[in-house]
Amino acid sequence: MSVTAAVDAPTAFDPGLRGATALVVGAGPGIGLETAQLLAGLGARVGVVDIDVERAKSGCDRLTGSGHRAFVADVRRPHEVNALAGEVSAELGDVDVLVNVVGIGGPPAAIATMEEQTWSQLLDLNLNHHFLVCRALLPGMLERKRGSIVAVSSINATMSSPLRAAYGVAKAGLDSFIRTLAIEAAPFGVRANSVRPGSTLTPRRRHLAEGELGELYRQEIPLGRVADPVDVANAVVFLASDLARHITGAHLVIDGGSTIRYSQPAGN
Repeated sequence: MSVTAAVDAPTAFDPGLRGATALVVGAGPGIGLETAQLLAGLGARVGVVDIDVERAKSGCDRLTGSGHRAFVADVRRPHEVNALAGEVSAELGDVDVLVNVVGIGGPPAAIATMEEQTWSQLLDLNLNHHFLVCRALLPGMLERKRGSIVAVSSINATMSSPLRAAYGVAKAGLDSFIRTLAIEAAPFGVRANSVRPGSTLTPRRRHLAEGELGELYRQEIPLGRVADPVDVANAVVFLASDLARHITGAHLVIDGGSTIRYSQPAGN
């Protein structure tokens, strides 16, 4: 295990995750569970965190290998995050890889009519908890001079977000947070990156592939389909691994080419 530590160039295609300890925050069905399964399949010991005890246990039970653990916490609450950090340390040991998947678009609402409570809740769900989780786990990584952090952001971080203003603002803030974290942690050998998925067929979003809406999405995405959760998880695990050991402060887009489409008539 050598996650982001100073190592010689590998002699084989090895992501360096065997024997590493990874914590996936938000490990319900979708990107989080797919990420946890990939990490476990590559030999990492994985802690899965969810607000729902049954989802946490079910996710942990689906992992290959041994030594994995399920944890329950509401990561919006500082005291629960601090307690989580202690539990993880006691049951799994030092965390080498931290992946934070928690986020939700929330109910659609225009800025002119959005309730203050909705705005605040969506910032908590999509941005503020990243600070709480990193603050609790980052010091150990800095002390050991080893670690990799990956946050799940969104293409909304760089685009307008009609009827989803709070979500877009939160994801833009998250990517700014990741860039600053990357600079602050770099002298200690700790990396921080994010992925920016486009539309993804998580359990909440299966309708994006159905009927007329599905056809519309296939037309608008150059690669012709909405992403599967594993497409995003593959990118997360790449950034977490030693294969990306010289990448920090980056934001990897997984959107089938939708955000690079030319907005004007081509050839004119």
